[in-house]
Amino acid sequence: MTRQRFRLLRYPFLALALILGLLVIHHQYWMSAAPASVQRMQTVTISNAGFLPNKLTARKGEIVSLTIINTDIRPHNLVIQELNVSSIDLKPSQSTTLQFAAAKEGQFPFVSNTPGYPETGYQGILIIN
Repeated sequence: MTRQRFRLLRYPFLALALILGLLVIHHQYWMSAAPASVQRMQTVTISNAGFLPNKLTARKGEIVSLTIINTDIRPHNLVIQELNVSSIDLKPSQSTTLQFAAAKEGQFPFVSNTPGYPETGYQGILIIN
């Protein structure tokens, strides 16, 4: 490369280097400033034996995503009354996803109350630490 050609290209190269540097700084700033929202994804199957699993865990501050699948021959739902979380009534072979923030610590029972009352065996516990 001749000296004259280098002089012609030095400003575009400097501009490119400056733009790349600014992009790296911008990316690092947004990655450190963005809140870390951790999402816990869990699947709950409703069978003729009840909820599987019937014990769920999460950490305070997480976004909990529950996929609920009804494999029983009767309709069911999932209700966590203390957290104001409930699913629709799921027909056999139907599924849905519930998403909520684990805002407070504690142990929260969940039930299936499709006919209006908690069904025997269709209960579990969500533990938020």
